[in-house]
Amino acid sequence: MPALNNLTPFAATDFLSLTKQGEECLVLVVAGSFVLPPAGRSTNAPLAVCEEQLQPATTDTYWGEPEKSSLRYESQSAYTRPGTDVLLHGRAWAPRGRKVTRTQVAVRVGALEKRAVVSGTRVWYRSLVGLSASDALPFESLPLRYEYAFGGTSASGHETRNPVGRGFYASAKEAEEKRLPSIEAPESLVRGWADRPPPCGFGPVARHWQPRLGWAGTYDAAWVEKRAPLWPADFDERSFHAAPEGLRASTLLRSGEPVVLEGLSPDGPLAFTLPTHRLLARCTFAGRRETRRMVLDTVLLEPEERRLVLTWRATFPAHRQLATHEVSTVRVLLPGEDAP
Repeated sequence: MPALNNLTPFAATDFLSLTKQGEECLVLVVAGSFVLPPAGRSTNAPLAVCEEQLQPATTDTYWGEPEKSSLRYESQSAYTRPGTDVLLHGRAWAPRGRKVTRTQVAVRVGALEKRAVVSGTRVWYRSLVGLSASDALPFESLPLRYEYAFGGTSASGHETRNPVGRGFYASAKEAEEKRLPSIEAPESLVRGWADRPPPCGFGPVARHWQPRLGWAGTYDAAWVEKRAPLWPADFDERSFHAAPEGLRASTLLRSGEPVVLEGLSPDGPLAFTLPTHRLLARCTFAGRRETRRMVLDTVLLEPEERRLVLTWRATFPAHRQLATHEVSTVRVLLPGEDAP
């Protein structure tokens, strides 16, 4: 593997990849972990760097058994990302930890904003007008995972946007005494058992779920015969986005954006600004040296761990030049220092 010289206080890795055009490239990834401030009060102070740095993921990690649970961390295997992903691992909390039957959560990062209504457990029951939703049970907190959002499997198949969720039924008979989703978008609340709202989530969407699967291209006999193992001709780089709808920035965040998290702590909202670190990457090949500023393409919020993880990426063309690679270096730009 290429030699990587990491001069940052963060964790770093590199890997080889192929672009959509089938050209070899070298990808450098830096993951910086920061300490989130206490909930209940805003702060303008820069976030402290964590003593222990979370390493960039090299494999996909699920909350439970793969295929039966949602994705927790996706491996850093993308050679690019069209914009910045914002991801959240956390719990919806009742204010001051006093049990409620319903509450709301909100995530705001710069211009991005996503809200959800979170309810206690409800089931469909037989009433005079057909199936009705039961009253929600009180709860103190609830994990914001796709297992609690609309989706799941039924006698007719599975919900391709979220096969591990709840609320997807083939008939009223199948839905009776079964659970409704607990996490819903305010504008797409479930009113009847046959409703099919978009799953409302905050964590990463697995590659084999829609819409990512649809963006991955066509892997048919023609692909096997003419392009394998390259990306399909109709591959869309949006497939590299792991963030759900509402948390995918169409352009890259620059850092320094304000962040507000509501309903994610019993002690009140969290408010802070993204760290403003600027990172520079340099690759040296025999007879060629290339320098470029790394881009911020993932923001991971983990309020339960009081941790924020920023991921920066830089991709260098290296087609038929990997054997001549000498060293790669990543470092933090000094205040006022110009970047290429």
